[in-house]
Amino acid sequence: MNHTPQIKKAIQFAARKHHGQLRNETEPLPYVTHLFSVALLVAEDGADDDVVAAALLHDTLEDTSTTREEIVTAFNERVAVLVGSVSEPKEKDGRKLSWKERKTHYLAHLEGAGDDAVLISLADKIDNIESKLEAFTVEGESLLRRWAQPPEEYLWYHGEVLRIAQTRLPKHRLTARLAEAHAREREVFSGE
Repeated sequence: MNHTPQIKKAIQFAARKHHGQLRNETEPLPYVTHLFSVALLVAEDGADDDVVAAALLHDTLEDTSTTREEIVTAFNERVAVLVGSVSEPKEKDGRKLSWKERKTHYLAHLEGAGDDAVLISLADKIDNIESKLEAFTVEGESLLRRWAQPPEEYLWYHGEVLRIAQTRLPKHRLTARLAEAHAREREVFSGE
């Protein structure tokens, strides 16, 4: 990943916005470790600064008080569109959405999003799955108690992201890596 002024700004923006947050579904680590992993995965693929910045910011709309306008002002419209393309809505018509409703909306939106957004989503899911598998190796079954949903829900969701990736980017190395990670998670968490 190149350390350009935009990437440095995105690192600092993400670190400020996610300050104090931990990854609770895996071992407790500062949340920014996930953001850096996602950004590195897309950067290794040769993504431009806007895509890498969006990867660093991909959870700001979902998990912080950041607004779309802040992202446009601090970065640009393209970064804001990419972040918005990989963000879940929390509510609709004033009603809080369930986990499944949020994921279903995300998947429907991802189907029509640009390829760069699909790459960010792939990198996000790869890091989530690989992190869960690593934590499970250390913690065993006790890890599952911290998860918001039962394992079969995550398996469904990750399988749907993989389906979209295999349709949209069938020969991409991140699609292949997600397929491998998803196969391992199915083996570990469902006994397949």
